[in-house]
Parts: sequence; structure tokens; C-alpha cells
Amino acid sequence: MPEPDESPDMDAIARKFGETVRALRHERGMTQERLAELTGVSRNQIQNIEHSRNNTTDEFGRHGRANPTLDTIWALAYALDVDVTDLLRRDVS
Repeated sequence: MPEPDESPDMDAIARKFGETVRALRHERGMTQERLAELTGVSRNQIQNIEHSRNNTTDEFGRHGRANPTLDTIWALAYALDVDVTDLLRRDVS
């Protein structure tokens, strides 16, 4: 468990989450469009999750980090036929 003054590296966690979603989608032979249909979210949102970004930009033109809702995380797990914990692995490196 992290120390109270240690905050998790949320960028690394978001990257790992996106990589996991993309890998599982590829293993199942799914397109982003098909995963979007199964989850009820847009293909653009699937793309943003997989690339750990969102459509907002800061004053330097950098995209914000993907931050899917719990509903979206559950829908992804269901569509990819995995337990939600498989998407939220802690082995971030």
C-alpha cells in the first residue's frame, strides 16, 4: 500500500489501462467500432482510452488523460469478457 504522501502515477495507470483494453480487443479480433457497439460508447472514446487521452487540451495543446467512468469500465469488461479487475491490474511499470 502506498505511503499517505505518495500519490499514484495516474498517467502510468491510464496508459496501462489503455494498453490492456487494446490488447484484449486485439486478442478477440475486435475493431474499435465493434467494441464501441458492444459498450455503447463512441469509437472515439475507445480510441482515447486506448491511447490514454481525452479530447480536451491545455494551453500548450497537450491532451488530457483518459478518465473513463465506472460505467464505461464495467461495459468494457463485459464486452471483452473479462473480470473488471483484469482491466485494473496494478502491475504498472
